[in-house]
Amino acid sequence: MSAASTSKRLRLQVRGVVQGVGFRPFVYQLAVRNALGGYVLNDGGGVLIEIEGPDAATEAFVETLLGAPPPLARIDDLSREAVPLFGETAFEIRRSESTAAFAMVSPDIAVCDACAAELRDPANRRYHYPLINCTDCVPFYSIIRALPCPACDAEYNDPANRRYHAQPISCCDCGPRLSLTDASGRSVATDAGYVETAARLIEEGRIVALKGLGGFHLLCDATNEQAVRTLRERKGRPSKPLAVMFPSLEGIRAAAEIGEAEERLIRSKERPITIVTGKKGSGAIAPSVAPGVDRIGVFLPYTPLHILLLDVLRRPVVATSANLSDAPIITDAETLRQRLGHVVDAVLDHDREIVNACDDSVVMPAGGRTLMLRLARGYAPKSLPLPFAASKKILAVGANQKNAIALAFGHHLILSPHIGDLVSLDAFEYFERTLETFKRFYTFEPDVVVCDLHPGYETTRWAEAFCGRHPDTELLQVQHHYAHALSCMAEYGLDEEVLAFCFDGTGYGEDALGHGTLWGGEVLLADPHTYERVLHLRPFRLLGGEKAVREPRRVAL
Repeated sequence: MSAASTSKRLRLQVRGVVQGVGFRPFVYQLAVRNALGGYVLNDGGGVLIEIEGPDAATEAFVETLLGAPPPLARIDDLSREAVPLFGETAFEIRRSESTAAFAMVSPDIAVCDACAAELRDPANRRYHYPLINCTDCVPFYSIIRALPCPACDAEYNDPANRRYHAQPISCCDCGPRLSLTDASGRSVATDAGYVETAARLIEEGRIVALKGLGGFHLLCDATNEQAVRTLRERKGRPSKPLAVMFPSLEGIRAAAEIGEAEERLIRSKERPITIVTGKKGSGAIAPSVAPGVDRIGVFLPYTPLHILLLDVLRRPVVATSANLSDAPIITDAETLRQRLGHVVDAVLDHDREIVNACDDSVVMPAGGRTLMLRLARGYAPKSLPLPFAASKKILAVGANQKNAIALAFGHHLILSPHIGDLVSLDAFEYFERTLETFKRFYTFEPDVVVCDLHPGYETTRWAEAFCGRHPDTELLQVQHHYAHALSCMAEYGLDEEVLAFCFDGTGYGEDALGHGTLWGGEVLLADPHTYERVLHLRPFRLLGGEKAVREPRRVAL
């Protein structure tokens, strides 16, 4: 038989999170490994691949592509068609096609094992470099751009290198670089090194702000009761549990009960804060970390800088977001000194700008599933494939508490990271910045804006004002508890009629009692198009109106 009769050429169109995640170099290396010819490029639909070679090799290529893609990639759809043979034996990465389309934005995840190994390898040129990364762990959502040095540039342009087209590529020679200052901004000069000095301050019971991926953490020694109490007093956080970052899984085991489900979440590439049951009387962490509760939030270091610091400390640290109460996480040192200068004793900073703030995600395992308590770093922005094509571009602006936004267009649904409670000017400005970021990411202008019925929500006011300025944009208001029911139905893929028990604190009423009724809970008969309230508690007057929701004693009275 001739070579042509045993060979074939396939055109593969791949859609999903496949741009900016090392997908093309992965495809290149996979094709070379299978001795296939052809090319790969980014296009408006995702990634386009053509491969040519023996039948068994092309099928092995497709099987590996689907079964073991790069760590940050997610394939939502792969279409294939046979095309005529070209006789190509070499494989290449071609220049991306210029289109008006977009790429799905990958969330920021923890530093990969390969980079962590290089970080600790004295023979590696990135030894102890606190911002090490590659395409398997590159920061995206909080990314900035910089020109690399010649050595980094060579890696960036080498398809066989895992840093090929890793946009934040950097090293000790080309920066970014660390700095350590006191609360007033004066440099803390030391021969011991910035990380070592910051560790010593923490050991002495001081509070250090450290710049992470999506913002600053406030750190103190989690085994030092006085240090934890001091942090609480200075930040004005008297009792709410504090998250603890441990140097190792063994340290977490000393402080908490963890099974396979907990370990899987803690060790995952997302490195979320995981809620686990603490060990009573273990003495592994100070009592004031989580007073009066049997659960603690634990996580492992997820940036190179966290790893370097905890390698020196060898003890757990409280790692809580650097912010004022109800305000977004702080992302730059100057703002931190202005607003939290009375809280921190030192600031461990670097000069890689955080463009988009992002809190840590919070999760817990339950009933064989992962409960997402806060969707943020590692998981968001989250893109989900829609089972149908949206006929219009839809923007949903969320509620006033635990706010997040969502975009729908084509076959895509995009969820933003957790934004927070919109109860301050800073928080609402953060909402507007996040919205503009997502509109810029996806070249998005809404045809429809969806908001809550509540006229007092800041998001409702924003939506009404926006649609007032853009008369061609439709405003759609959805009752709060019905929105929750629809969300749950979407999560489980339900499109039939359901009985929905909605107990969510406050839902602005759309009912016979008239607008202005606040429903703390109700039972709805709902489908994707409409709903009816079928059961509810007897209405009663709320002392102080909505204030009774925030102060439950008023309801008791």
